[in-house]
Amino acid sequence: MVYTNKDRVNVLIATSVYRIEGEMYVLAGSRLTDALNSKAKDFFAITNAKVFDLQSDHLLYEAPYLAVNRDAIAVLFPL
Repeated sequence: MVYTNKDRVNVLIATSVYRIEGEMYVLAGSRLTDALNSKAKDFFAITNAKVFDLQSDHLLYEAPYLAVNRDAIAVLFPL
């Protein structure tokens, strides 16, 4: 088994319908933009996710793991 060191980044992701807050992992020493610019993945793993309705700001659900499709992301930034 190969283990790669990663850094945890608290993020906010906005899609056309949801606001997602959680933790995203990037390679140790790399930037969040490096992960976004890499075309190797179609989905980003988000842990300890909270999903809110974008319009009402109502918490819809919480999940220990969520896979977010890169094409669904309108905005992503670190918290």
